[in-house]
Amino acid sequence: MSDYNNPANIEVGQGYAGETGETYAGRFAIFDSPVMGMRALIRDLSTKIDRHGGDVRKIISQFAPDFENPTNNYVAYVEQVVQKPVVTKDKEDVMSLASAIVQFENGIDSPRVQQYLMPNVKEEAYNLSQQSLPKETRYEDIKTK
Repeated sequence: MSDYNNPANIEVGQGYAGETGETYAGRFAIFDSPVMGMRALIRDLSTKIDRHGGDVRKIISQFAPDFENPTNNYVAYVEQVVQKPVVTKDKEDVMSLASAIVQFENGIDSPRVQQYLMPNVKEEAYNLSQQSLPKETRYEDIKTK
C-alpha cells in the first residue's frame, strides 16, 4: 500500500512543513510522515475555523467543495462525529473535527485511519501545529523522542 502521509488530501503548494515537493493525483501534497500530514490538516482547520466562525458546514464546504464530495453527506458525517454545528479552536474541537475528516476522506475501516489517529500521532501533530515551522522543515529534524 503506498502512502502519501496526507490524511485529508491537502493540496500541494500551501507551504506546510513536511511537504516533500512530490504530489499524487496531480495536485495533492506528499508529506514526509503521518505526523506532518496531520499537522498540516490541523493548521488548515484552525485557519478555516477562524475564517468561518467555526461553522462546520462552511468549513467543510471550503475544505471539500461539492464538485469533489457531496457536501451534505460530508457535513452530516462530520457533525455526527463532532456532535455540534459550530466548533472552536480548542484542542478537543480541532482534534474531533480532524478525526472526522480523516475518517470520511479515507474510509472509517481503512488501515490509514488508524495510522493517522493513533493517540501519539495525533498528540504530536497537535503540539507541532501550535508552532510556526518553515516549509522546508522535515519531521526527522524535529520529531520528539
